[in-house]
Amino acid sequence: MIYYTKHAKERMILRGITEEMVKKVFLEPDDIGTGYDGKDLVFKKFKNKIIKIVFINKKSSKIIISIIWKN
Repeated sequence: MIYYTKHAKERMILRGITEEMVKKVFLEPDDIGTGYDGKDLVFKKFKNKIIKIVFINKKSSKIIISIIWKN
């Protein structure tokens, strides 16, 4: 299950990122990593940009902190 913080939902709206795109990032990631304070990162290329998702991985869920377009 994927949960979104208020901040993440606001960023999705601002950046035109849909829940379907988020699901695709998690199902078919191009890269994964660890970010600031041990937060998990996942990346997926869409056309000429990359979506970066900052999240916390729990046993049966993911809590999305922020979503960013990277060039």
